Amino acid sequence: MFNKSSSLYRHINSRVNKGFTLIELLVVIAIIAILAAILFPVFARARENARRASCQSNLKQIGLGYMQYAQDYDGWTPGSSNASAGTGSQVSWPTLVFPYIKSEQLFVCPSGETTPAIRSTTMPASTRSYCGVSSPDTSQGGDGTTPVAARLVNGGLSYGVNAITVGTTFTNFVTPGFTGTQNTPGVNGPKSGFVTPGNNTSTGLMEAAVEDSAGTIRVFDSWAGSVGSTNCDLVGNSIRAISAEDRTDRVMTDTASKVASRHFDGFNALFGDGHVKFRRWGSTQASEWTIQSDNPDGSPK
Repeated sequence: MFNKSSSLYRHINSRVNKGFTLIELLVVIAIIAILAAILFPVFARARENARRASCQSNLKQIGLGYMQYAQDYDGWTPGSSNASAGTGSQVSWPTLVFPYIKSEQLFVCPSGETTPAIRSTTMPASTRSYCGVSSPDTSQGGDGTTPVAARLVNGGLSYGVNAITVGTTFTNFVTPGFTGTQNTPGVNGPKSGFVTPGNNTSTGLMEAAVEDSAGTIRVFDSWAGSVGSTNCDLVGNSIRAISAEDRTDRVMTDTASKVASRHFDGFNALFGDGHVKFRRWGSTQASEWTIQSDNPDGSPK
């Protein structure tokens, strides 16, 4: 043992009792802060990757629901709804395919935005606030089905269906080569989403009429505009579908409904054949929004 009177003992004992100096504490705090700055974004990205994977799983299940619906209805699938003219009935597509899915949670994206906000990262000139999930249990909440008594999806909706329409005298495409109408089809013919050409967004189609199911986006992460509102109550019937090309990621203008960019500046998309794919916002081609078998310039394949 050391002699308590020795200088070596006094030196060791003083070091034991002294503790950390201020400089040592600051160095430790700085190291912790640096590690946190490095790791927190990594953790946030990992969480968002998990949400994106869950969203893809949701869309995969919705795709299976569409396929089973088509089997039971001789190949027919719904558009945005099965609206009956003059009856006030607007039964949205999620309620129609719900019996094959059996879970309201599958219609809500885990990253869906529950409060309206201007999405300036995606659309810098936008002045419109967007919601990523419709509120539940309101007159136009859930999936937007009216009357409410007919609604099966009340818990909210994050996904829209591609119901871009073409009529006898109008088209809802703006890309050259895709702007033919029914009466004036042009060299490339009229183009449409998952609705029967010549009809409105509520009119579905026979699956046999889809020329390019593997190359056409059917359901996707969706936003709905919430003009002058502080909540997401009145967007169920807007978030459920897009009706024109300017509502896709191809046009950077704000419209009543829009393809979302909630996953790393991109969105998940369910294609007509049932596969799901992540797309960077602004990367799609006009041909990916038409059921016709198109080349990028609109000419038939």
